[in-house]
Amino acid sequence: MQLDRLLAMPRLGLSPVVTADAPRIRGVYTTDLPDPGRYLDGGELVLTSTTWYHEPRDADVFVAALSGAGVAALVAGTAGVGVLPDALRDACARHRLTLLAVEDEVSFAALTETVLAALDGAERRAPSAGLHRGLVASMASGAGAEGLVDVFARATGVWCAVLSATGRPIAGGVPEVTGQQLARAHRDALAAGGFPAVRALSGGGELTLFPVQSPVAHRPPAGYLAASGDHRDWAPGVSDAAWEVCALLALDKTAVQERRRIEARFLREAVDLLAAGQETAAEARLRGLGLGDSALGALYLSTTGSPYGAELAATVLEDVADRVPGCSAAIPVDDGAYLLLVPEGTDGVAEAAERLAPLIGHGRAALGTGSPATGAAALRRSVDEARHAHRVAALGTGTVRTAGSDELSSHLLLIAAVPDDVRRLYRDRLIGVLERYDTEHGSELVATLSAFLDASGSWQRCAEQLHVHVNTLRYRLRRVEQLTGHSLATLRDRVDFCLALSIG
Repeated sequence: MQLDRLLAMPRLGLSPVVTADAPRIRGVYTTDLPDPGRYLDGGELVLTSTTWYHEPRDADVFVAALSGAGVAALVAGTAGVGVLPDALRDACARHRLTLLAVEDEVSFAALTETVLAALDGAERRAPSAGLHRGLVASMASGAGAEGLVDVFARATGVWCAVLSATGRPIAGGVPEVTGQQLARAHRDALAAGGFPAVRALSGGGELTLFPVQSPVAHRPPAGYLAASGDHRDWAPGVSDAAWEVCALLALDKTAVQERRRIEARFLREAVDLLAAGQETAAEARLRGLGLGDSALGALYLSTTGSPYGAELAATVLEDVADRVPGCSAAIPVDDGAYLLLVPEGTDGVAEAAERLAPLIGHGRAALGTGSPATGAAALRRSVDEARHAHRVAALGTGTVRTAGSDELSSHLLLIAAVPDDVRRLYRDRLIGVLERYDTEHGSELVATLSAFLDASGSWQRCAEQLHVHVNTLRYRLRRVEQLTGHSLATLRDRVDFCLALSIG
C-alpha cells in the first residue's frame, strides 16, 4: 500500500511532519524499544509512543535503526511525552525517513486494524482453485472480454478494464476510474515501456497494465488489461491469473485475426481489379465482403520511426475497424502504407494514431483520406485520392500528419510526386543556406522570409506582424536575396521560395 493512500484516510488523524520517498507499506509494527532494528524486516509502518526518548541522541539511535531496516514510515504519538521532540524531526530529516504525527484521540490499535484491513482486504484475496476453470468456461461460452473480467473480479476482488491497442475501453471497468484516466495511464505506460506497468492515478490510487499479445508478428500489443491497484500488493496467484486473462484475450484476438486475413485476401483482389479497370468483378468481390452497397471512403496510413514499422499503422486501422461497423480489413499497399475502406462519416482515425504517439517516437504517422464514393468506379477514384493525399500528408509537420482529397488541388501534390532526393536538394539550395546563416549568426532570415510571403509581399503588414521597422525588414530580405541569388521582386522567384518552404 502506498503512503499517500494511508494519508487520504481522514479518520486516522495522520499528518506529515517530515516527508521523504517512502517504500510501500507491507505491514505494521508497534514498538517503544530504543533500538528495534533486529525485529524489523522492511516495509513496516512503525508506530511508537516516543516514551523511549530522553535525550537528542536517543532519537538518532532509534531513527537510524528504522532507516537501516528499510521501514516505510514512522508514526509518532505524543500522548505520553506531551510534544514531539525536535530531535526526532531532525533525525528523520537526516536519515530521509517519513515521519507522521497522529492525533491523541486515535489509538494505535485502531490504526493497526485499519492498515491491516487495507492490506488484507479484497485486493489481497487469493484466487480460488476454480478460477482457471471459470475463465476457460467463460471463454468457451462466448461471453468474451466482459465475461473474463467479471469472472476474474469475482474471484480476486480486483476490478479490471480491457483496453484496445490504442487505449480505448472495450470491456469491464474500474470503479471511480474514468475513460480519460485509463487513456492517460495507457499513454504513460507506452512512454515508460516495460510491462506490467504500474501507473499512479491523478485522483489517487494505481492501475497495473498487462499487455495482450498480438496474433500478428512484429506488432505492438493488441490490447491491455488495466487492473485496479499495484500487482505487487496482490495476494499470491492473482498476477498469474491476470496473465491468464491476457492469454485468453489473445486467443480471442487470434480468431478475429484469422477472419480478417480471409477478408484481406478478397479485398486485395478487389483493389487489384479496380486498378486494372475490371469494375464489375471488383464490385462482386466487394459485395462478397458486405461492402458493395454503401458509400465508402479510402484511408491510407503509414508510420515511420517506430520499432514496429508499418505494422503500427495496421494496428491503428484495425482499432478503427473494431470501433466502426462496416469497415473493411486493413491491407498493405504501396508507399509502406496500409489501406482501409470506411463508411462515410467515419472519424477518429488521427486521434487513434495520436494515442500511440509514444510508440512513434521521433517518427511520424501520415494519413491520407479519399472522398466517400458509391460504386466501383468512384471507389477507385477515392483510393487514388487517399494515396496521393497520403503523400501530401507525409510532407507536413508534427507526429500525426493528415491530408484529405480537398488538398489535392494544392501545389503540395506536385511536390509529393517529386523524388525525395530532388525535394531535399531543391529545399537546401534555397532554404538550407538561410538556415545555416541563421544558425551561425543568430538571425531570423527563414522566419522573416516566411512571414513576408504569408503577407503576400506587403512590407508594412509583414513589418507589423514581426514587430520590426520596415527598414529592418528590407535589410533582412536583401540579405536573403544575396545569399540565395533569387529576387523577391519577381513572382517566379517568390513561387520558388514558397515551394521550398513547403518542403519539411
